[in-house]
Amino acid sequence: MIEINVARSLQRPGNLHEYSRLFCWLVGVVVFMGFGVASWWWTQSLQEQVDALVQEKIVKMQDLVQIRESLDQFQRFHEQKVLLMTSIEQLSDQEREKAWPVKMLDGVSRNVEKLDIWLERVQLESRVVELRGQSLALEDIGKFMEGLEDDGIIVSLPVVEILDHPGGDSDAFSFLIRFVWEQQVTT
Repeated sequence: MIEINVARSLQRPGNLHEYSRLFCWLVGVVVFMGFGVASWWWTQSLQEQVDALVQEKIVKMQDLVQIRESLDQFQRFHEQKVLLMTSIEQLSDQEREKAWPVKMLDGVSRNVEKLDIWLERVQLESRVVELRGQSLALEDIGKFMEGLEDDGIIVSLPVVEILDHPGGDSDAFSFLIRFVWEQQVTT
């Protein structure tokens, strides 16, 4: 009788082959899990970077909104400043325009009282001043105009008309002085 140990020969080569498959399978699982963990870790680090950038963007957007609000407020203040400066300039111009007729009347009255002149009418219309009156001497009319020029009342070339020549009962000359009001800038 011959005994053949078939089981023993089957066990050994099958066992080695089984160990190598098991080892390969374990190595594959470890490598696959390593890739999975590495991928998860890399995704988490990228997500943290994205979250940090999103948070920084939110902060910068809030800063931008505050800067825009400040800029808008500055622009409104600037517009209000321009309006106020314009109003102040207009008020100053109005005050100067109000003061000029008073200055003109004061100069006229000071220059009339020294001479033999009497005024019948003083008229200011559309920047044209018209002085109508009478004088006993032509020289007094000339002195009156020189006084007005010296006081700065007349700054442009005036038009002078002698309306009536004395004749008969009256020795008085009727005259008309017309000039354009050119307000001088006073500081």
